[in-house]
Amino acid sequence: MRLTRIEIKNFKGIGTLQSIDLKPITLLFGPNSAGKSTILQGLHYLREVIERNNPDPDQTIAGGLTDLGGFANLVHGHETDRSIRIKVHLDIGDDQGSDRLPLNSGGNLQDPQFTSLPVQYIAGENTELKTYAVVQEVGIGVEVAWSDLIQGPYVAKLTVDLNDDEFAALRSPPQEGQAELIDINWQHPMLEKLVDPDDEPEDWDEGLPTALGYDPEAENGDPFNTPLGNELYELSRQIVADAQVNDRVRFRVKVDTEFGALPDLDRPLALDLVELDKNLIRMRYARGASVPRLSDSDELRAADELDLETNRRAGLSALLDEMVLGPVRILRDYLKSLTYIGPLRDIPSRGYRPRLSPDESRWAQGLAAWDVLHNQTTEQLLESVNDWLSSDLKLRTGYQLQQTVFKQVPSTSRFHQLFQRGIDEDDLGDLQELYASLKTVKEFRLLDLNKGVLVAPSDVGVGISQMVPVVVACLMDPDGLIAIEQPELHIHPAIQVGLGDLFIEATQGPQPAVGPERSLLIETHSEHIMLRLLRRVREQTENEIPPGVLGLTADDLSVVYVENSVDGVRFRPLRVSPDGDFADRWPNGFFAERAEELF
Repeated sequence: MRLTRIEIKNFKGIGTLQSIDLKPITLLFGPNSAGKSTILQGLHYLREVIERNNPDPDQTIAGGLTDLGGFANLVHGHETDRSIRIKVHLDIGDDQGSDRLPLNSGGNLQDPQFTSLPVQYIAGENTELKTYAVVQEVGIGVEVAWSDLIQGPYVAKLTVDLNDDEFAALRSPPQEGQAELIDINWQHPMLEKLVDPDDEPEDWDEGLPTALGYDPEAENGDPFNTPLGNELYELSRQIVADAQVNDRVRFRVKVDTEFGALPDLDRPLALDLVELDKNLIRMRYARGASVPRLSDSDELRAADELDLETNRRAGLSALLDEMVLGPVRILRDYLKSLTYIGPLRDIPSRGYRPRLSPDESRWAQGLAAWDVLHNQTTEQLLESVNDWLSSDLKLRTGYQLQQTVFKQVPSTSRFHQLFQRGIDEDDLGDLQELYASLKTVKEFRLLDLNKGVLVAPSDVGVGISQMVPVVVACLMDPDGLIAIEQPELHIHPAIQVGLGDLFIEATQGPQPAVGPERSLLIETHSEHIMLRLLRRVREQTENEIPPGVLGLTADDLSVVYVENSVDGVRFRPLRVSPDGDFADRWPNGFFAERAEELF
């Protein structure tokens, strides 16, 4: 699973709709205050909305360090009549089993709630009839608007795409329980009806589609050619019969939500359909009698029909839950795996003590990396980190991390008192007991490979200590998106070059069989990182990758230049060619200092 595209409108400095495609490695360049951090903050904001249903956050989940300042501060131009729109696309093709529903609840189409539906699906481009569906990509968009009624922001609209085609949307005013399922794409490939062309139904109600706004000449076609359309129309007949509608009314289904258009993701999607009336079903078998008195066989038939209708409703709700809320749940879980490393990272103090369960704010500060090293159950991660820190073919820092273990003796303890008094043979038993009671302390020191001495992280240049979180995050178990601001901070250019190879290792190395693949979104000013990545692209194309080094293809690297314009922040993608050069001209003024100083 990988994030492939971000679309943002009316968020901070971004006014008009801006979109960037993300690759395994995406670099964000641009002048200071141009809007590079805005992209990362947009992901933080989206997570607050999806995970916490909080469209008005002062601070983010990921850290408590990113000060967003609430909706009024985030909306472009501080104009609350605008709506913030953020949409992301996820490639999930590698995570889907062919015998399961496409999305993350994992329900099988042979489960009882689905077998009552006359629904079959096509798997990808396969033309054979299948009883399962495969979704390769999902797109989830949220629109957050301001309401004078509640004096605050709310989720006005939630959109869902499947395989890069619009599928449906939820729209709502700020009032509780007013959301509607709208813009259903009846002709979406995932809803194709798998029937023989000679078996098309002949006796369907001609008046119902017109009452619901069906236009036989419309591009979206006949909803009755889709099983989902069949079910929605059939189950909503009574609603249509009771409503004063005309041919211009679009079909909608009310959906239960607690606030705005975002339902509770921990509960199934609840459709507001007309309740089943047992007596109405019995009347179908009453043969004109005003009071239904049915034979035993008719009673059984009525009961069977009631069960069928009940199961159809449950199946329809389960299906729409999968296809509408399933992608949103996938996004929620993906954003939970985001690792954010801020531009100013803390250096462990001499008295630093690790946390067994570090919160996300400590990743933003960098301290979570030290917690991970302290809590590792094997030496594999430490060995990998030290290899990158010390190897001449990698970062060449001249240091390694070394863990020291010792017993901590409190100054006011019985242990200390014995030594002050003087120890004799009679004290040995007490000493053994006291020693066993002492707390074991583990600390990491930096080994200076040239001098052979151990020093505290605070005793060396800040560049080394601030680089450790970047190295640890890139080498630990794959866990989704890693967003890093200024990884080159305080680091010598020779080491910055090596970071390029580290990033390739993070994304091209071993990846999980299931779950989120690791990808990098990096805000940087480092020409050295970019040059190393371009070099590896060229070497990959020319089949000249040095031994022990991983290559990189042009399709795995995205470079985006972020700049200000009269309409706000603008994203300018710079295409990378297979020969390790830019197919697009680099914007004037950036990295131009080299030419000015040398020539």
